[in-house]
Amino acid sequence: MKKIFFFIVMLVLSISLVGCNTNQENNKIVIWTQASADHPEGKMFAERVKRYNEANPDKLQVEIENITRAGAGTGYIDKLNAAITARNIPDIFTLDGPDVAAYVDAGILGVLDGYMSEGFKEGFTEAMIDQGTINGEFYAMGYQDSGVAVMYNEDMINALPDDIKALVPAVDEDWTWDQFLALARKIDDFAQTTNDPSFTDYEVAASLLLTDIPAGAYELGTYYFTPLLWGNDTNIIAEDGLTVDGVLNSEKSVGALTKFAQLFEERPLANAAESEKTFHTGKSALSISGFWYVSDLVNNYPSLKFRTVRYPKMSGNFDGLYTPSGSWAFVRSGQIKDEDRIKQIVEVMEWLNNDEAHKEYFHANGAIPGRINSVDVINTNTDNSYHNEAWTVLKYQVQNTNKSRPVSPGYPYLSETFAKDIILRIAQNKVTDSETIKKYLNDAVDKIDKEFEKYRK
Repeated sequence: MKKIFFFIVMLVLSISLVGCNTNQENNKIVIWTQASADHPEGKMFAERVKRYNEANPDKLQVEIENITRAGAGTGYIDKLNAAITARNIPDIFTLDGPDVAAYVDAGILGVLDGYMSEGFKEGFTEAMIDQGTINGEFYAMGYQDSGVAVMYNEDMINALPDDIKALVPAVDEDWTWDQFLALARKIDDFAQTTNDPSFTDYEVAASLLLTDIPAGAYELGTYYFTPLLWGNDTNIIAEDGLTVDGVLNSEKSVGALTKFAQLFEERPLANAAESEKTFHTGKSALSISGFWYVSDLVNNYPSLKFRTVRYPKMSGNFDGLYTPSGSWAFVRSGQIKDEDRIKQIVEVMEWLNNDEAHKEYFHANGAIPGRINSVDVINTNTDNSYHNEAWTVLKYQVQNTNKSRPVSPGYPYLSETFAKDIILRIAQNKVTDSETIKKYLNDAVDKIDKEFEKYRK
């Protein structure tokens, strides 16, 4: 839980970290990751480490421990924070990108600038660099990027009258939330009267995966829907990472979220308590879909004909970055003082994050590369047209429109509040008027401001 995270971080802040019993006392470099050992992600890290050790027999050998995440991902974080309080921090470990700033603020992480090979940092995509940069210094190497697009059920769309089908954008076209809403409404109207077999299991026009929020996966709600604000030229927090008043509750934010709320007016087009795998099982025609949907649908739902288009923005005139991005990253302990050891630690981090590694991660895990020279490994010319189209969209977004999530020492609390007190609250209460949404935003701002007092030094 995020509250547990903050309790432990504040505990760390209250004790001296000088003389921590880190692994520098041992003749090895220790890595912890959040991936289970039998998962493709865990396997690929272990394989990279094995090859590093084989190529560097005269250097400190690297030992990796892949720790299974539990529930909403807290199992790994709980163990990591326990290690921090016990002053036994691994040399290298993984963190979700937006959480990096909190650990930097707590004095736990070491900076990477000055230790990396020349030009290595610049090899990351802009979103990855932004994600890992705190107060102008680089702390985190994102080992993959990510992406979210809109998918639709091809059979359902083909059953629609031609004038409704014409509302679906082409794979290389931008579109807006107004157009998305219009399409969803037309689909739902059609679903109420059709006998077409593709609509037999129909429940709702659009799947938003909001069910993950009350289950504790707050970050998914923020990751999916912060772009509502980005695409309307605003944000959930100011550039300083501490100011929400006048930003989260701005008129642009109200406007964007009021548009989102139209999904829940009259006969709702989305549901805060949708069925499991709603889109996968033919119960919705549209879906806001993370990049991980591609391999899941191709491998586990081969009969589903899914098509992919770009994530919508609020205004067709908006030309800034707005699609959700970022993922887990490798960081290093800031408690190590031995310069030679630090240099090898960063060398290992580079080995885990070079162009070749990012290409391997895509092949093993379908992870979007976070390095500029690795993005072309994404194959959009396979024998599966649905795979090709999805990755064409995701590849375009990572190269042109992906934006890193805000950098803030209080990001975990910010994310929880935005997802639970705004996005989920709108959906559950089916609130559609701007006045009530403004109140929700003001309530959230008050909560966040009180929590963020601890960071205003």
